[in-house]
Amino acid sequence: MKPRFAVADALTALRFPLAVLFPIVHSAGWRLVIVAVAAASDLGDGMLARRFGSSRAGAVLDPIADKFFMAVTFVTVARRGLLDWYELVGVLLRDILAVLGFVFTWLLRRPVALPARAGGKAVTIAQLLTLVAAITDWAYTRHLAWATAAMAVYAIWDYGRTAARKTRADATEGGGTGMRIVLVTLASVLCGLTAAPLVAQQFPPPRNAAHSGTRIGLLGFGVRAGIDFHAPSQLVLGGTLDLGDLFSNRIRLRPSAELGVFNGADTFVGNFEALWRFTADENVATPYLGGGLGVAGRNGCGSDPQCPDLWVNAVFGFELRYRSTFNWLIEYHGMDLLRHNRIYIGLTTRRGN
Repeated sequence: MKPRFAVADALTALRFPLAVLFPIVHSAGWRLVIVAVAAASDLGDGMLARRFGSSRAGAVLDPIADKFFMAVTFVTVARRGLLDWYELVGVLLRDILAVLGFVFTWLLRRPVALPARAGGKAVTIAQLLTLVAAITDWAYTRHLAWATAAMAVYAIWDYGRTAARKTRADATEGGGTGMRIVLVTLASVLCGLTAAPLVAQQFPPPRNAAHSGTRIGLLGFGVRAGIDFHAPSQLVLGGTLDLGDLFSNRIRLRPSAELGVFNGADTFVGNFEALWRFTADENVATPYLGGGLGVAGRNGCGSDPQCPDLWVNAVFGFELRYRSTFNWLIEYHGMDLLRHNRIYIGLTTRRGN
C-alpha cells in the first residue's frame, strides 16, 4: 500500500504559494521566474515520485496544484486584456472538463483510470508557452492561445476514445447496463491528462485514532467558493490543506489561499489558522471554531503603502458528512477584525472513516 505522503509532495505543494504570489508580483521578470519554478516543481515531483515512490495524497494533490496554478495565472494575465474570455476558456478547456469529469465519475462511483497520453502532455506544454507569451506581451499570444485550445479539443477526444474502449471492455466483463456505459463514457470524455490519477485513486483519509500531542503532515485538503460581503462584494475561490494537529486531534492546523474576483481589483489572501473541533470526525456534523492570521494583497498593491496587509481572522463553521472520504463544508470567515465577512460552501476530506 502506498504511504500517505512522500517527499515529492513537498514540491507539489510549492505550486500553491507560487500561484498566490503570481498576481501580487507585477514585474514580468519575476512572473517568468515563478512560472519557471512551478514548471520545475512539476517536473521534479514526478522524478522524485518515480525514484522514491508516490503517495496517496500526491495522487490527489498534484492535479489540484496544477489546475490551481494554471487557473490563477491565466485569469491574472487575461484581466490585462491580452486574452478574451472565450480564449481563456479555450486555453483552460482541458482542465475545466477534467474537473467536471472527476465530479461525474465520482458521483457515479465508477472511476476510470487512464494512462498519460501524448495529447495531454502537448496541452500542458502549450499552456506554459501561452502563459510565457502573455507575460512578455508577445504579438502572437492570441494565435498561440487558439493553438492550445485546438490541442485541448484533440486531447479531450483522445481521452474520450480511450475511456470508451476501457468502459466497453469493463462492461463486457462485468455485465453493466447500457445506460451506465453511456453515462460513464460521457464523464470519461471530460477527463484530461492530470485528472486521470485524480479520478483513478480516491484519497483515503487517516483513521481518527485517539491520541494526544502534536502531529504534522499532509492529512487532507479542501476546496470552496463563496462571497465576500465587504463592498464591493466579490466571488471568492479558495483551497485549504490539513497539516496536522496541535496538542490534540481536536485542534487542526489549516493553511489556506483565497482569490477574490469581479467587482474591482482582484484580491489575494494567504491564511494560517488553528481550528478547534467540538466533536469527533465520525459524527454526522462537526462544528469548529478558530482563528489565525492572513496576509492580504490585491492588484495594484505596489502603489499602496498599506498593501500587503496583515489580517486577524476568526473562523466558525460546520462539516457535514457526505461520503466516507469527504464532508460538505459551510463556513463563516471573519477577516481583518471582521471588516471582511466571507461565507463559503465547499468539500473537504475527512479523517474518520
